[in-house]
Amino acid sequence: MTTAVARNLPALLQGLHEEGYSGTVRVSGSPGGTIHLRGGLIGAVETPGAPTATSVLLTPGRLDDETWLAACAAERDTDRLGAYLVAAGLMGAAELEIVCTASVFDAAFAMAIGTPGGWTLDDPEPTLLAGPGVEPRRLTEETTRRIVRLSGPWGAPGELARIRPGQVPDAGLRRGLPDRHRSVLSTVNGRRTARDMAFTLGRGLYAIMLDLTRLEAQELIRWETGGAAEGRPSTAPRVLPGPVAQDAPPTRTTPTASASKAAPLPKRTPGGASWPGEAQARESPPGEGPAGGRNASPAGSNGGHGGL
Repeated sequence: MTTAVARNLPALLQGLHEEGYSGTVRVSGSPGGTIHLRGGLIGAVETPGAPTATSVLLTPGRLDDETWLAACAAERDTDRLGAYLVAAGLMGAAELEIVCTASVFDAAFAMAIGTPGGWTLDDPEPTLLAGPGVEPRRLTEETTRRIVRLSGPWGAPGELARIRPGQVPDAGLRRGLPDRHRSVLSTVNGRRTARDMAFTLGRGLYAIMLDLTRLEAQELIRWETGGAAEGRPSTAPRVLPGPVAQDAPPTRTTPTASASKAAPLPKRTPGGASWPGEAQARESPPGEGPAGGRNASPAGSNGGHGGL
C-alpha cells in the first residue's frame, strides 16, 4: 500500500482517499484522536480536544438522553445510527449532516493546533458518521484557513486555546449582544479554556475561540495569562501544551456494535510522522494553505506542513 511511505498526515489521508480505504487512523500526540474513513472519505474525527457530534446533539438538549439511549438500543451499529435517527423522525437529514460534518472540521482543527505525533492504521470502528463524508484535501484547506484566521496578537491558535479568559465587571449587562456571545460570556470565569467552554455549551471549539476574540475586542473579557503585558497573551516562544483540562463533562458512552472483522490490516507508525503544526500555516495567506498531497514536506523539516 503506497500510504506506508506517506510523509505527513494530509499525505496519508490523501493516499487512503485514492485507495478507497475504510478503517481508522489513530493519531498520537496531544490531544491526538481517531479519524474514521469509509471508502476513502472522512466520516468522523474524534478527539479529546473538541466535542463530538454526539456531544453537540446531547449537551444543548437537541436530543435528550432517554431518546438517545433508546435509539442506540434500537440500532446498535452506530454506522447506521444516523439513518435511524432520520427514519424515526428524531431529526432531519440535513440537520444531522450539518452537525456531523461540522464536528469533522472542528475536531481536525483541534488536533492540528496541538502537539503532533505519529499514526497507526486499524480496522473500521462503528461511529456516528457524516454522510457522504469529507474529502481529505477539502479538510486540509479548511483547517489551514481556520488556523490562519485565528492567528493574532496572542500568537498561534494553540496559545489562544490555552488562555483562561476572565470576565470584565458588568460585561454581562451590555445590551445588544448576540445570544451566542452572551452564552459564551456566561461561561467565562478565569478558569475555563476555550475547550472547556466548548464542552460546556456543546459547541465547536473553533466557533468558541472565534467568539472569544470578538468579545475581547469589545473589551468584554480579558485574557488571564500570568505575565502577559497589558493583559494580553504573551507572544514569547511557544511551549508544548500541558495535559488536557480535566473539568470537561464526562464522555458519554453509547452502545455500539462490533465492526465486521475482515483480514487484519497492517499497523504502521512511520517514524517522525507529524500532524501538521501551526507555524507554517501562519505564514500562508488566508485561504491558501498547503495542499495535503503526497509531496508535502516531511515532519520536522523546515518546509511547510499541510494545515490539517
